[in-house]
Parts: sequence; structure tokens; C-alpha cells
Amino acid sequence: MDVGRFRTLARNWEALGDQDPLFGVLSDPSKHGGKWSAEEFVASGRAHIAELMRSLDDARAGFEPGTCLDFGCGVGRLTIPLADHFARTIGVDVAASMIESARSLVGLDDRVAFVVNRDPDLRQFSSASFDVVHSCLVLQHIPPDVSLRYVEEFFRISKPGGLVVFQAPAAIRSERDTAAAQAMPDDAFSARLTIETPPTSLVCNAYTSVKVIVGNQSPVRWRHDIPAGRHICLANHWLGEDGSVKIQDDGRAVLPLTIRPGEKIAMTLTVQAPSAPGTYLLEIDLVQEHVGWFGSRGSPTPRVRVDVLGSSSGSQKTRTGADCGSITSVSGVPSATLASRSLGTLARPPLLRRLLRRLRGGTPTFEMHVIPQADVERVILASGGALLRAIDDNAAGARWLSYTYICRRHP
Repeated sequence: MDVGRFRTLARNWEALGDQDPLFGVLSDPSKHGGKWSAEEFVASGRAHIAELMRSLDDARAGFEPGTCLDFGCGVGRLTIPLADHFARTIGVDVAASMIESARSLVGLDDRVAFVVNRDPDLRQFSSASFDVVHSCLVLQHIPPDVSLRYVEEFFRISKPGGLVVFQAPAAIRSERDTAAAQAMPDDAFSARLTIETPPTSLVCNAYTSVKVIVGNQSPVRWRHDIPAGRHICLANHWLGEDGSVKIQDDGRAVLPLTIRPGEKIAMTLTVQAPSAPGTYLLEIDLVQEHVGWFGSRGSPTPRVRVDVLGSSSGSQKTRTGADCGSITSVSGVPSATLASRSLGTLARPPLLRRLLRRLRGGTPTFEMHVIPQADVERVILASGGALLRAIDDNAAGARWLSYTYICRRHP
């Protein structure tokens, strides 16, 4: 292990924590330069942990709600919602600047603590001290020899029978492999769509919102986070009275959460009336972008008759109901019950440290590393763990094959 390289990596994350800590944790290009709001940032973490809890339930990976360690916590994006499931949650990170921001964001909360760890191990934590050890979007930025050492440590500090859950990229995909990997199987394209609020008449070019109940009639789980632009959307066409297509693509609403077989969700789709007066059929369908329409695969598509009226005032916009893609209800899925939290403000780095950063210059960068799945599984077994499930999570981006490993330490 190259300790000097590890220290350099730590300084890199210190700089990210000083310059743009929220972007350093969740690097959405549209949020670069301090554009994340604290509320929006933590909300993304709550959605992630809600999905994780569903994955644990799917894997029948129960856990004791006592103590949890969130490794590589950054400013607490996942630590904060994890704390709603445990009596005590500790976030640990290599960068003191990140930990300072996390503490200021959370404020006073006896259930949560944040600590700095500058070692390529977790020696400051006692063996068998956590019911759950969790890490996401962290090991991918650490050289593999150090990452595998951390995985060994995860099992050491977990209690007998405890869970160890971590994410790591396993390989780099080619463009062809990416396309093939993200396309859903043929039997996934089966839905039941019910229009709850059908419009009967609209002015030319006017907008309206249509509530649709979307049911998964297939044996395949519909993921809401399919990458590479191949996500699932609720959409619509405008047809003539004879069924001919007048407008192929109109509204879009991205599937907001993962839907398992037999589940239903209410979504709202904003549509725009055609520009020419007449009688049309509004057809609702689902599409996996760049893969195919559900209707073309044999899934039934509801249609409603709509009279489009001319208007001397030109284009009008009338939006009713919720915004495009909002969730109004879910059937068969427990809704998120994570406690809302009053967030503080991010700590501003001390003046001296900001000046030193400017003098040093340079731009902090993200390293990306692959840990082959066989190496990960070998370390899990050697560390006294059992792999319950490896989930293809797409967490590292479209070009990376990434897994979330759900493991249990042997009693």
C-alpha cells in the first residue's frame, strides 16, 4: 500500500470539501459551483436510503436497529436519512472539511455523530461494534488495495450476524455492452394504464395535466434509475379519429421510483393540445427511452377523445394538477416515512485555510477505480462474511458495471 498516495488522496478530498462540498459528494454537473441546496441534497439521500431499505427487504436482509457506520459519509447525505433507522449512526470521512460541513448541516442531534479518519483502516473503531456498516460512492474513488483493506475492516467492526452493505465498480463497459445491459427484457413491457382525469376539450396549443395510474403487469421490476438515457417515461401521442399518428412525441414524465411486479403508482403527465382544431385521440403509453414503446410490444394503451378548439388569442398555457412526474400515491409500496429534519447551514472554511487553498492552486479531481467482483467476493469470504446478494446498481455511471454488495457477517 502506498501511504503517500493515500495521503495525497486525502488532501484532494479536503480541497473538495473546502471548495464545493455538496458537489464533491454528489457530482451532478448541473449543481457544480455551489448550486446544490441543502434540502434538495439531503432529499436525494433520503430517496437513496428508501430504495436501499427496499433492496434489503427484497434480499431478506433484516438488521438490528442499534448502531450504524456510514463510511465515506462526506457531508452526511446518506448519514442523515440512515439515522432515522438506527438508535445511533456514525458518519466517518477522511476529510475534516467534509466532517465540519456535516456537523453544521445536522446541528444538535444525539443520534448522529461525525468523525474524521485519516488512516487506511478503521483502527479507531472496536471490533464487533456496529449492527450495520454501509458505504456508497466511496470505494470507487480509492485505490483497490486500500479499498479491499477497508472491506476487511467493515467485517471486523460489524457485530456477528450484522450487515455489511457497500458499493463498488466491478468493470468498465463498452458502449455496446452499456446499451445491451440497460435494455429491459421483452417480458418487462407489460403495463396497465388508467387515465383518471381525461380531458374532453382543449384550446389549440393549451397545456393540461392528466393523472394516470401506472401498473406493472410484468414479472420484471421497473427501475427508476436506469442510466445512459434509457429511463422509463410516461408519455403520450396525439392520433386522428382514424387512429393515424398526428403527433408522435408530446409529454414526458420520468418514472419517479422503482415499481415491482403487481405494484401501481399515480403519476401526472403534462400534455399540449395540437395546434390545429379538430377531434383527436389522446393516447397514453410508456416508453423506455432509446429502446422501445410499451404499446409497440403489445401492452394496451388507453385512448380518450378530445375536442381541440380554435382560439383567436393564440397559444395558451393552462396547467392543472401536480407538476410533470410528481407522485400522488403508491399502491403496495410503503411510502417514505423518514423524519423531516431542520437543516442547518454549511460551515464556511476558516479564512486561513481558504487562503492556503488559493496559494496551492490546482483543481481537485475524482479518481475512479475498479475492483473485480471475484476479488470482492474473495475478501468477503476471507473476512468471515457471506454474500447475500450483489445488485447491479448503476451507481457509478453508465460506462461502469457497479454492484451493491449485501453481506452478513457469520454469527
